[in-house]
Amino acid sequence: MRYGKPPNPNYAQRRRRSSVRRGKKKRQGKSAPWLEPSQSISYRGELVPASTRKTAIDLVRELKKRGVKYVLAGAFPVQFYGRERFSRDVDIVVSLGEKGAENLFELLQAGRYTLLYPLRHEKEINSPEDLREVGLIKVRDTKTQSLVDMILRPSELGFKFDGEPEERARTVVLNGEKILIPSPEDYLIMKLKSRRPGTHDFEDIMSTLSTQFNSLDWNYLQKRVEEEKLTSLLNHYKEAVERKMSEAEKH
Repeated sequence: MRYGKPPNPNYAQRRRRSSVRRGKKKRQGKSAPWLEPSQSISYRGELVPASTRKTAIDLVRELKKRGVKYVLAGAFPVQFYGRERFSRDVDIVVSLGEKGAENLFELLQAGRYTLLYPLRHEKEINSPEDLREVGLIKVRDTKTQSLVDMILRPSELGFKFDGEPEERARTVVLNGEKILIPSPEDYLIMKLKSRRPGTHDFEDIMSTLSTQFNSLDWNYLQKRVEEEKLTSLLNHYKEAVERKMSEAEKH
């Protein structure tokens, strides 16, 4: 396993888990991908640097090739569900079930990714079993220098593979590559559960709620927040969005 320069020493503390339509091709400039008719979402993401998008796309291709289940999280879903925003990092939730740990370990051994976290003196990753013992790994893509956070315990974000959240995941196409992101309801669960001060989490929640308010499956969302004990928190944000919507109507 290739190890790199350790990240900021406060990283582990700061990070606990550490309009729908088919897109069209553009003639020039950045690739504007098309989407599957069944679950198409208009293309977004120009504010994510090309190098970061390449890291995400290449990683998704490798995970697909190895049969590893995943959903992209962090800044990517909000590009489609709420506001577009800048980000140089890739956050991805990975399932270690069904040989996922073995296949992910093989990918990490291939040499493209430099392990930054966990720190070597804290926990060495020398086998698939070592991956199962950590909740998060942070790597650097040596081709683009972009950072990737791989969340290896989906339940810590309120996500479930082999369950309804996985079934509800949306397919979008980024630069010609099909990628999976959680449904807007499950993305909100992730953000509510992992919110951290001084980050984009608050704005991501508010923009997703505001933009998707009338199309959310509120019955499903309410059921999920009850399961995750996040009902009061969701209601707090919901009431704030409703006030903003009411004020906007008055003007």
